[in-house]
Amino acid sequence: MNELALFAGAGGGLLGSKLLGWRTICYVERDPYCVEVLKARIRDGYLDDAPIWDDCNTFDGHPWAGSVDIITAGFPCQPFSVAGKRLEEKDPRNGWPATIRIIREVRPEYLFLENVSGLLSRDYVKRIFGDLAESGYVVRWDCLPATVVGAPHLRKRVYIAAHAKRERRD
Repeated sequence: MNELALFAGAGGGLLGSKLLGWRTICYVERDPYCVEVLKARIRDGYLDDAPIWDDCNTFDGHPWAGSVDIITAGFPCQPFSVAGKRLEEKDPRNGWPATIRIIREVRPEYLFLENVSGLLSRDYVKRIFGDLAESGYVVRWDCLPATVVGAPHLRKRVYIAAHAKRERRD
């Protein structure tokens, strides 16, 4: 599967998608340090050689339509974190508007999104699930603590998996 990685970070999650046999065809990450780590992991051969775009807000998904099977995104959590001010749409770091715009431009078959558990306790989650449904995706989600994979801390994360609706065919 061809993956478009939004908010790619330093590529930790991408190492997991490599284990699944996915091929990253584009990275989008604006943090300069993370971009340098991505470049180093590409040079090392741990990550796929693909372009790195510097900002989801300026990324145009239209040229990628038809070539992406899955979009993965850990859109910024600061607007929803219980450790912050929880400003949601008023927070300039809110990456959801750019994420849903790109999803609508690219129209992949699958989505895999991640965020903090605080997202579920706010009304903004209704917007996220509503945007996905309006865009033609069937959504499933769960909130899992890091302990399920053996980590020594709780740190709950929300995982959203979605697939494009298909008309029933006889």
